[in-house]
Amino acid sequence: MSHAPADQVNAVELAGRAATLERDYRLSQLPRLVEAGALEGTRAHASLGFGTFERRVTVEARVEGVFVLPCQRCLRPCDCGIDESALLAIVASDEDEVPGGYEPLLGDAERLSLGELVEEQMLLGMPLVPMHEDETQCGAVQVETTTGGAEADEKQKPFANLRDLLDKGER
Repeated sequence: MSHAPADQVNAVELAGRAATLERDYRLSQLPRLVEAGALEGTRAHASLGFGTFERRVTVEARVEGVFVLPCQRCLRPCDCGIDESALLAIVASDEDEVPGGYEPLLGDAERLSLGELVEEQMLLGMPLVPMHEDETQCGAVQVETTTGGAEADEKQKPFANLRDLLDKGER
């Protein structure tokens, strides 16, 4: 799914005016996040400052928001905050040089998709292992604490006798 033409801007013109754009995005506007596992409730606020440096169009991007992702402990939805910043220089090809301190942003400066830029920054800031920050919200911890008692003390330790088995094998 590609982004709507209204989402495309002329970054050259915006850089000439040193413009700053503010945009809010919902999950339905960020299809690559859906493919990456984001759930309903995911949202982002982007602040994009355009400028020039060494005759290159640049974007100072800041993306803040919330990912709603399945918790890796309990598989219930959990909120994971995001606060990503980047200094980007728009380049037409991989071979173009990028000024120091800037990351390359491959694309057409006259038809830059803001949604794709925000998606890319969110994907870069996506947590590798999403989990509830507060363990009391996590379903896995709740299940563990409700079983409690003697069963919790009798956890299986599959490698507990491994040393004895290895020692017997050496004789």
